[in-house]
Amino acid sequence: MAALDAYRPARQAFLATLGLPASNRDPFAEFSEQLVAALTGGILAASRVQAGHDLVLVDGMKVQVRYLANPAGTWINEHLVHRIPGVEWYTLVLLEAFSVVGILAFPTEGLAPICQALGKRHPRQEETVQFTRRNWWTIRDEPQRFRALGMHIWLPPFV
Repeated sequence: MAALDAYRPARQAFLATLGLPASNRDPFAEFSEQLVAALTGGILAASRVQAGHDLVLVDGMKVQVRYLANPAGTWINEHLVHRIPGVEWYTLVLLEAFSVVGILAFPTEGLAPICQALGKRHPRQEETVQFTRRNWWTIRDEPQRFRALGMHIWLPPFV
């Protein structure tokens, strides 16, 4: 209970810094959506809990925002990037040891070439990318190669 008492004001301060009212949603989800909206000039969806997309770009394209959090060193979590009907971009905010290390936007209609470039062997590559740390390193180390496949990639510093 003492740990929850310490967490509560820190969480409230974090959400207040983002300009958000009290929220029972994961603070990383809230932060990731705000960050991607700021980077892209997108408009957040009217409802922060709606299904499908989290923001709309100025050209009308819809964006789903997710995050993948891991400790520094060995990743313990991976992520399934997937096509969502009516959503053009699937954006993944990557956190290591509570720091943003990269942001990747996958065109949902162009996943197969990305899978091929990553050397993926899983099924349904036109619909999904089974995203791992090794995939992150490949994209991070060769961003131009993946930008040529339609991805948007942000690396630190994020200005």
